[in-house]
Amino acid sequence: MKSKILTVLCGVIMSCSVNSQEVNFQIDEQSWQEDFQFLKKKVEKTVPSYHFSENKKAFDEIYEVISTSQIGNNKLEIVYGIQKLLNTLNDEGCNVPLFQNGIALEVLPIKPYWFNNGLFILDASENYKDVIGQQIVKINDATVDEVFNELKPLLNADNEYYKKYLFQVYGLMPSVLNLVGFGRSNSEVTLQFASGNTKQIKGSTINDYLQLSRGLPNDEVFSFTNKDYKGKNYWSEMLPNTKTLFVQMQRIANNEEGISFSNFVNHIESFIKSNKTDKIVLDLRYGGGGNGFKLKRFTDLLRDSNTINKKGNLFILTSKATRGTLLELASILKLNTKAILIGEPTAEGVNTVGDIKYITLPNSGITVSLTHTLWHTSWQKDRSTFLSPDVSVEYNYSDKAKEQDPWLDVVYNYEVKELYQSIPSDLKNQLIGTYNIEGRKVSIENTNGRLFLTMNRKMKSFFEIYTELYYQSEGILSTDIDGVALAYTKNSSNKIKLESLKWKGLNLNID
Repeated sequence: MKSKILTVLCGVIMSCSVNSQEVNFQIDEQSWQEDFQFLKKKVEKTVPSYHFSENKKAFDEIYEVISTSQIGNNKLEIVYGIQKLLNTLNDEGCNVPLFQNGIALEVLPIKPYWFNNGLFILDASENYKDVIGQQIVKINDATVDEVFNELKPLLNADNEYYKKYLFQVYGLMPSVLNLVGFGRSNSEVTLQFASGNTKQIKGSTINDYLQLSRGLPNDEVFSFTNKDYKGKNYWSEMLPNTKTLFVQMQRIANNEEGISFSNFVNHIESFIKSNKTDKIVLDLRYGGGGNGFKLKRFTDLLRDSNTINKKGNLFILTSKATRGTLLELASILKLNTKAILIGEPTAEGVNTVGDIKYITLPNSGITVSLTHTLWHTSWQKDRSTFLSPDVSVEYNYSDKAKEQDPWLDVVYNYEVKELYQSIPSDLKNQLIGTYNIEGRKVSIENTNGRLFLTMNRKMKSFFEIYTELYYQSEGILSTDIDGVALAYTKNSSNKIKLESLKWKGLNLNID
């Protein structure tokens, strides 16, 4: 769940007005040491992921180097050092906002997107319209991959997928490129294209960049009718000539105009109950903020619908930008319905750190963004850094050029092929009961002759389970959750004992 005051621009560009104190990079050595000590104490006290042993070790090692180094007054080197330190926390919410007053770095007035087949420019300011559609292969004579690898310590994220998404901004900042050894100046960049052409592009203010748009598939504009939902947190339309309801959510918060989120859920419920829709496509590719506690009624509605909660009747679209509350929504539905995830691995892991807190370093006045709450949609031991799709999508520039949405192509062509074996009755009867896993009460319930593994959520948690069990092989029961199964043993008297829950590489004992 992300803070409502967070302004997202490619994931990390935050409000320029977050700090009111004047930034001063020309302070003495003792003042810098005090700032670093202040930051470390705040991280220790505030950021949950600092207390993961591998993160703590990496943070403390880099902190030791930075805090004992001679500090000059080069603002980019100072910001780079702090950003590299925060990068060890593997959390995109922990960073130095690069467009705050006093730092305000320039960015090229072009908007690229990293497709499966390369980095292409989708929009540009008036002076550079001729570069739209060009594939960037080199940035100041270095390949895109070379620059990306060098910039990784500046790209604060859970995983490499979201780092690529962030690179679409960081890789266009002349002063940042200059700092890491791939620049020629702090004001312009030379791009080389696959066509063989080159172009020098001057940096500009963030305001110029904000006017540009990538126009990704169905992002705020419904491609079948060209209806514009710009600025809407959520909206829905029927896919033409079907009973499929297309629902897009970019933020789980009330729209400024129109129906509330609660009434939007009522609207979807009425479509289901009146038989106007028998299939839902939930688009979670863009955005990520809002209030996760608003999701419960919506996820329960989809779980409890006999029409929608079937294999092939509920699809979730994800991308490398799916994060925050939208990531939580995708994870909850995967654990509680027969939803099929289509697209790309998500920007964050299933246990997300959210809720932004801004702090200001007392002497320099630099504002730093930190996260302070861990929201679980999996077991505490689960360190996965992304949610994997059930069906992968490759999005190429040719798809964009033809205004195609390959995610929807998968939906249209999806065929339910999974054949499950029913659980033998003697086994079924012995499995019903309540168990303990990692301190949580978990049940196996019989609902109309079908077995379900269930677990209720705790307070201040989104982690709950409602998934059907199937006979996979002797000793193994599979579920609707990819990579999750129950292991059991049978003694000479055919008495069944549950041994463990196999959870995406984890082996959790059952009591």
